[in-house]
Amino acid sequence: MRLEHPWPAEYDKNSKVLILGTFPSPKSRETGFYYGHPMNVFWKTLAASLEAPEPKNDVGARKAFLREHGIALWDVFKSVDIEGAADASIRDTEQNKFKSIIEGSGIHTVFTAGKTATDAFNRLCAEEAGMRAVYLPSTSPANRRTQRGADYGLRWGLIGKLIRYELVSSKGMKELDQKTIAGGVPSLVLMENAALSVALALKAGALKAKPYKGKRVLCVCGAGNNGGDGFAVARLLSGEGIDSEVLFIGERDRMSRETMHQARAAEECGVQVAENDLSGIKGSKIIVDALFGIGLTRELGGIYLDAVKAINKTREEGAYILAVDVPSGLSADTGEALGGAVMADETVTFAFGKLGLTIGKGPERAGRVSVADIGIGR
Repeated sequence: MRLEHPWPAEYDKNSKVLILGTFPSPKSRETGFYYGHPMNVFWKTLAASLEAPEPKNDVGARKAFLREHGIALWDVFKSVDIEGAADASIRDTEQNKFKSIIEGSGIHTVFTAGKTATDAFNRLCAEEAGMRAVYLPSTSPANRRTQRGADYGLRWGLIGKLIRYELVSSKGMKELDQKTIAGGVPSLVLMENAALSVALALKAGALKAKPYKGKRVLCVCGAGNNGGDGFAVARLLSGEGIDSEVLFIGERDRMSRETMHQARAAEECGVQVAENDLSGIKGSKIIVDALFGIGLTRELGGIYLDAVKAINKTREEGAYILAVDVPSGLSADTGEALGGAVMADETVTFAFGKLGLTIGKGPERAGRVSVADIGIGR
């Protein structure tokens, strides 16, 4: 049966999190709102995540509940051929467009309920929306088994943690960063604070106590601001007499303004900088991974993927790897390894815990995670 979606997206300018299903079920279409089947535990599960009372089984009450907590609802598909409520029967689809509602609100994270919705969104919609979706186990009565495992509570609990700022997504972190800068804190000050927190973590861990003689640190840096953090780390360590070098991977003319500043400062302080020569990774004992930060959304390839593989190979041979903010190649939102990702012993992440460090490949790739206060508030 060919069906058109019956409702527009449910959101307003204060929405922060967007939850998507595939397409409204027959019971939802009958009741006139999302997740209307009495055996669907969506509303109960969402309320538990938000640590709030479950809204009454009433369209008006449920809409008010969503607006109160900054939650937006819609579906991946605009039109489908479908039999009943079975996702497996969906074919000949047309997807919704998401860019306008994301830009017209405060939405910083997209969640998709069920594997079908997640796979479809990330395949068909992620580029247009500007972000990938985070999988949530289905709440439908046909998927009761998914609601019994630990992953169910973990993943649905993420929504409340984002709303309460116990975690942030990549877009959410960038917005907080820009808000802090607009409030009068220069971006270079934040970068210096970030680098200092990494340097302190190294001295408390991999470098341990003095003397530092014979301990060499290699900072592998990209062109973005994560790379700027790495250049600053090398300069700070060098200033304390710690042998520190930089391997820059990328093109100089594509450096961010802040990274270009940090690269010049490091070189003026005598830090040795090699470019695009992966041979320097082999044999390193301490590596700071500052290649990519939270903004990565595409799969790694070319020299970047080769660098990640070389770092991981060196770790297998006994090197200690500290990742700056997130391990390079790891999605800060979904915890996916985008083509490949650094396997770190330790990750120093900034201001708030990142969503992707807690799910998917995040916990195994990040190692021990610490959150450093660098001066960014809510």
